[in-house]
Amino acid sequence: MPMKEDIIEDSGRLDYGYVGLPMNVDEILGKDFWIFDNITAAMLPSFTEPMKLMANISIFVRSGKFKFSNNLITYDFQGPAIVNARNGETLQLLSLSPDFSASFIVMSKFFVEDIFLHINDMQNLSAVARHPVIAVPEDLLPKFENLYQSLRLVSSDTRNPQLLKALQHSIIAFYYRYAYRCYRLHEAAPDSATRLSDRFIMLVKDKFRTERFLEYYAEQLGVTPKHLSRTVKAQTGYSAASWIERFLILEAKILLKSTNLTVQQISDNLNFPTQSFFGKYFKKNVGVSPKFYRNS
Repeated sequence: MPMKEDIIEDSGRLDYGYVGLPMNVDEILGKDFWIFDNITAAMLPSFTEPMKLMANISIFVRSGKFKFSNNLITYDFQGPAIVNARNGETLQLLSLSPDFSASFIVMSKFFVEDIFLHINDMQNLSAVARHPVIAVPEDLLPKFENLYQSLRLVSSDTRNPQLLKALQHSIIAFYYRYAYRCYRLHEAAPDSATRLSDRFIMLVKDKFRTERFLEYYAEQLGVTPKHLSRTVKAQTGYSAASWIERFLILEAKILLKSTNLTVQQISDNLNFPTQSFFGKYFKKNVGVSPKFYRNS
């Protein structure tokens, strides 16, 4: 039975370094559902460092321009739009316009998995996964506003023993009734080149700590290294080798900024042969030493 501590609603100022977390970050860890309303550009801190998400986030951007990267893929968008990011993904806020306005909900892995059990038969579900940012048609704006108002009201009723189910089914019903329309233009299955590129990036995301050579990924995907490199470059603008390097440097930056691990421990975590080798590799790609980057 969900208790009051399972649901968090807040309207205060955001904590620096965490998008969408309350001033006391411990309050959100392990919670199943949390809603934050009326975010403006002025409320968000000025930061450019990447961050790894601890929960699933869905952001309803009412207005303004925003630019961010999700797992190293850059998105430059104009509201109204929906941004979905999953637990474990790495986000980096790049820019916001002064008129940026948004609301968002934070959902635990458990909460989201229950939702996807109900909508996994939707034809455009793959489009949801492939498009973390999607435009919202003007005629659906009032519907999204009503959804957030409804979720706020439902989440405030902490005496309801079926509170989490009520929240989940509110979201599921909204998806079936309205939100699916946002993805209709993207329902077509991706072509073979797009599928190969997507599979490669997902594989690199899982294996970059231990697998640094293109030959490994080509073998896993059943293609030649030359074909893989050419396809990924054409689809993303970055070479396959560059993707491996970018994930590695991104993880190094996150570990340096958000953990107390020593440089030696980070070097070991990322499977570099020595701390010296890691330091030279990092400086070559970032321009400064790991220690300088951590302290900057």
